[in-house]
Amino acid sequence: MLRYATKSDLPRIAEIYWAVWHETHGPLMPQSERDRRTQDFFQKKIASFAPCALVMEQDGVIVAFSAWQGVMVGQLFVEPKWRGSGIARELMEATEAELVKSGVDEGELHCVVGNDRARRFYERLGWVSQGEFQEETAGSEDGVSFWRMTKTLSA
Repeated sequence: MLRYATKSDLPRIAEIYWAVWHETHGPLMPQSERDRRTQDFFQKKIASFAPCALVMEQDGVIVAFSAWQGVMVGQLFVEPKWRGSGIARELMEATEAELVKSGVDEGELHCVVGNDRARRFYERLGWVSQGEFQEETAGSEDGVSFWRMTKTLSA
């Protein structure tokens, strides 16, 4: 079941966010950034998600979520067990529809360089890389490389 997130969903969203971030992004980050990203960090980060977040449930348990702000899709995280099930596609398509409802013509997301599985997923959905940029992180003088990806959402 796909639905808007509520405040009561935030602890579960934080669990998924923490676990999946450390699995998919953590290996591509400096150790100090991984150390900084504690469960408490994610609890605080998701505090403002509910107004612009969707969750996907299976058997009454949240297994994936997305969140956005303005034109930016900031999060799309799916528990490993549910990858390949179509949940991510459904969640991303619903997120894109929410962006369109709010008047966004071109969406944007940032995918950490090295997360090739995610990049391929986004490209299959029509997202296009606009090149790399560096984002500052704890413990990285030069920053970490991300692909800036965009997609035209409405004609």
